[in-house]
Amino acid sequence: MTGALLLGETGVVAVVVAVKGLGRYPELRQNPGASERFVIGTLASLVWAAAIGYLGRWLLV
Repeated sequence: MTGALLLGETGVVAVVVAVKGLGRYPELRQNPGASERFVIGTLASLVWAAAIGYLGRWLLV
């Protein structure tokens, strides 16, 4: 995600999120408690990656 943001390809972010969710779907469907942790963890990692990506892009421009 950070690389996509550094390159200015924001559409790739949607693909990354979709693939991540689809890859874990069977596990999340069986364990409802894991789905909450997955959503919170995914949000946290995406926020960090976006912050680093935008900071890097700002520094490069």
